[in-house]
Amino acid sequence: MNTFSHRLKKAREKAGLKQIEASKLLCISNSTLSCYERAYRDPDSNTLHRIAEIYGVSTDWLLGKSPHSSIDALMYRKWIHMSEEEKQEALNVIQYILHKRY
Repeated sequence: MNTFSHRLKKAREKAGLKQIEASKLLCISNSTLSCYERAYRDPDSNTLHRIAEIYGVSTDWLLGKSPHSSIDALMYRKWIHMSEEEKQEALNVIQYILHKRY
């Protein structure tokens, strides 16, 4: 398993999607997604971008060009769905933690 296929499967699982669910969201067949995850095929650039968007990761991370874990993208994906009040509350907590630490 190469870096891309490993990270692809890992990102799908972290997103809480089964292969069949992910393939429907990506508008590709389940067998195509399976081939990507087993390193038999590579997606075209449009599909790669859709994968990154749906899984909440960067294309650079998927391709092994970024060491950042998918947790960063997962947090971002949650962040964009938060209300302004929730975002402010989260920022307050982060600022508090950083103030205590430094």
